[in-house]
Amino acid sequence: MVPADDTVRVRVATPDDVPGIATVHVASWKAAYRGLLPRAVLDGLSVAQRTRQWRRVLELEPAHRVVVAERCGQVLGFAQVGPAHDTDTGPTTGQLHTIYLDPGHWGTGVGRLVHDAGLALLADGSHDRAVLWMLATNARAERFYRRQGWDRDGRIRVQQFGGTVVIDHRWGHDLTTS
Repeated sequence: MVPADDTVRVRVATPDDVPGIATVHVASWKAAYRGLLPRAVLDGLSVAQRTRQWRRVLELEPAHRVVVAERCGQVLGFAQVGPAHDTDTGPTTGQLHTIYLDPGHWGTGVGRLVHDAGLALLADGSHDRAVLWMLATNARAERFYRRQGWDRDGRIRVQQFGGTVVIDHRWGHDLTTS
């Protein structure tokens, strides 16, 4: 039976959303990063651990805001925004820290909804620019961010996952033209 109202809603996350956020986070990582990160890292992901992480974010990090896209109470995707952590950014630069969707909703427009809601929170919070870090080999994410108006800004960082070295590119977005 199809619910009477199957509209996707985007709103600020509440503690009740934490289990759904954690589930989406793990499912998205396992699908998006398969072949890009070591299998052992992906196989070791835990919804219980992500639940603890997201509970801390929602309870202890008021400068970080999380929005969810949900339908009939089920979290389909989310985005986390807040202050930028890089030393070369100023106080008017915010950051899109995370954005993940349940893989079954990739390509449906839900990602754009949570993306836009997250950037709106940054713009409403006196930010005129946003940055994000993206795994350099993530072609799907690169296509998404380019469509949303992001551009690489030339900064890179190196990380390790399970002994594998990966490169991230930083991307920037002007919030005054959104």
